[in-house]
Amino acid sequence: MNIETLKKVMAATPNTHTLMLKGSHGLGKTEVVREVAKEIWHQECIEFQASQISDVGDLIGLPRINPETKHTEFVPPYWYKTDIKGDPLPVTLFFDEMNRGTTLVTNAMMQLALDHRILNFKLAPGSHIVCAINPGDDGNYDVEEFDAAKLDRFVIYPFTPTAQEWIDWAIEHHVNSLVTGYISQYSSDLDPYSNSSNAKTAGNSFDGILPSRRSWTHFAQFLDSGIEAGLFEGSNGLGLLQEVCAGYVGHAIAAKFKTYFAQHGTGLDAKAIMTAKDFKKDYEKKIKALCKKSKIEAVQLGTSVCTFLHENEDNIATGTKANKQGELMAQNFYDFLMALSPEIRVEVYTNGIETARKKEHKWVRIMGGACPALKKLYIDLVDVSADLL
Repeated sequence: MNIETLKKVMAATPNTHTLMLKGSHGLGKTEVVREVAKEIWHQECIEFQASQISDVGDLIGLPRINPETKHTEFVPPYWYKTDIKGDPLPVTLFFDEMNRGTTLVTNAMMQLALDHRILNFKLAPGSHIVCAINPGDDGNYDVEEFDAAKLDRFVIYPFTPTAQEWIDWAIEHHVNSLVTGYISQYSSDLDPYSNSSNAKTAGNSFDGILPSRRSWTHFAQFLDSGIEAGLFEGSNGLGLLQEVCAGYVGHAIAAKFKTYFAQHGTGLDAKAIMTAKDFKKDYEKKIKALCKKSKIEAVQLGTSVCTFLHENEDNIATGTKANKQGELMAQNFYDFLMALSPEIRVEVYTNGIETARKKEHKWVRIMGGACPALKKLYIDLVDVSADLL
């Protein structure tokens, strides 16, 4: 079940039903539960990792002797929220890695999942419980296999977000465009392999490191820092890049990423540029640097941007007017052209825009209509081009 569908299902599921998400590590299960708790259920999300709870008291609280009754009672645990009257407040409990906990911890989670209460603590009406487990049937995880009696307490969904969902998220969060570009081309390298045997076939030897959405995001953060520091320049730069990448996603994929980096080392591609949420922040300096480095590459990039806009004509307009996506691309296209050096800007206009205009490609008019500054730039470039003839 992908993210979009899962959110709809979670929103419609009665709060007394406990959901269990089954999927590999690093897919984004925690982020989805956090978003649903905040945006749909409007509750605080309290997270537990079963593998990190050393004592069941961390979950259910600790016993004490009531000085009045002389009976043993349990002090409410920290996550048990109450209002000023002492009445419990609804919360979302998220039990992650549930099949990695000790027996006592797992049993306590099971009772909460089934009864919404444990010992003398009862969850407030409207509270939700969501659990997550790693699959134990693919050879990658050392986990407890739940039997049918335990699984009967849950509504179980395989969590299978699409690669495009991660790419869209990554673009929105300004993840390095080299990483999103690579995953767009090699989407099967985004998530862990289905089992260790398959992982071993990915290279001459299996180093035990598998890719995940989380590890790719972390690598992208390092890549930003490394590029800024110039770590990957010179004769040894690509070798260092591969070695670092291997530490995040494994040697087999790192070798492929090195080749991709060598071919797209500017970190610039048409889709990333045109769909950027903050073009000036993410790309303006890079494009200016490319113009100084290689006129040919800059012109080729401009041509590929024009090609991308032509290929997406049907997605950027409703009728003859640009939609929201088209308006964003029009502004980005203007900013892209202005980031080019004047000489290269004229070449991109002549090779890309003017050629598209003669072929009556719709995107030229759509872009100009959505961005008055771009329309004026078209006119200015016509005049400059004429002067050069």
